[in-house]
Amino acid sequence: MRVAMVVPSNGFVGGIERHAHDLARGLSGRGHELTLVYGDLPGRQPTRFAEPFARAIPRSEAHTLRSATADGGVDIVYVHRAASAEELVDFGPLPLVVVSHDHDLTCVRSHRYLPIGHAPCHRPPGLACFRHGCVVVRDRRPESRLPVTLKNPYLLRRRLRGLATRAPLVSCSRYVRDQLVRAGVPPSRAHVIHPIPPEDDRPTVPRPKAPHLVCAGNLLRGKGVDIAIDAMRHLPADTELTIVGDGPSRADLERQAIAEAPRRIRFTGWVPPGEIASFYDQASVVVVPSRWPEPFGMVGIEAMRRARPVVAAGHGGIEEWANGTAGARTFAPGDARSLAEAARALLANDDAGSAALLHAQERFPHARLLDEVEALLGQVAA
Repeated sequence: MRVAMVVPSNGFVGGIERHAHDLARGLSGRGHELTLVYGDLPGRQPTRFAEPFARAIPRSEAHTLRSATADGGVDIVYVHRAASAEELVDFGPLPLVVVSHDHDLTCVRSHRYLPIGHAPCHRPPGLACFRHGCVVVRDRRPESRLPVTLKNPYLLRRRLRGLATRAPLVSCSRYVRDQLVRAGVPPSRAHVIHPIPPEDDRPTVPRPKAPHLVCAGNLLRGKGVDIAIDAMRHLPADTELTIVGDGPSRADLERQAIAEAPRRIRFTGWVPPGEIASFYDQASVVVVPSRWPEPFGMVGIEAMRRARPVVAAGHGGIEEWANGTAGARTFAPGDARSLAEAARALLANDDAGSAALLHAQERFPHARLLDEVEALLGQVAA
């Protein structure tokens, strides 16, 4: 099958791009021909990012894909993120699948936590958005003259219903699917396919005895890295924390680290996807402290593949992989003391790493992702 994969950027940025790259590599390995359609967002390592694709074109040339019989045509388009059906008009009548990786389609703030107090929010877009002040959001458009703008939750719902009419939606977790359905998407138009990362062929290494936590991801408020730093005050003085990643919150987090746990916290900056596993190997426990209800949380599966136990915020899609194993423990979202208690329990469990590895191997094989995507593509393209 000839598949066009639409991605916001031409390079690695975050989880969406990593998943798109891994999925393209897997589908290409099964004989499908992949075309990369990349957006305007800047990304890292564009050459490596494009390796699984037979060719790459900018989003502005998407109209050239319309004919399935002409050279360069495709059979179906797999879109990683779209806000409305209007964004997809360039693809004409081609069959489409749209992937919902986050909360953009069901939350006016995109974060699913409240602006005051930062408590998680699981409500559908509607009156509650006005009541909690969520309709006032930052305006990051370069041409904007004001720092904020207003978002209409009812317009968000209308756009979502229009999008679901144009294309079936793939949710990265049951949690995200439930939010789509509550916002008005017919259940038959919302599918769940977990973005399971590929297996790591490198042999695992013994888990360090020293208490060493690792937290990997974009340094944004929603990722809750400040909660992990705060938890260091409730852990033994010899516990260390390595923070892998970069982002707009880094300077604030570095100041917090110096104030709360001097000389115990290290920042690595951005690390290429292929090198993150080496930091998991240094960990005795990996931390996923997300403030927002994480749509899925691939970091947890990646860490378990390296035989590392995971402590993670107990909400969103995280619970779909963190429950049912001694290799993971959840904590009360936003609660640093609860995080520390969960981390201590895993640090004291010598079998937690092997339990995590077995859980990832048995319940989250990468082949399952490829099977489910292939089945849906075939169904929609038929």
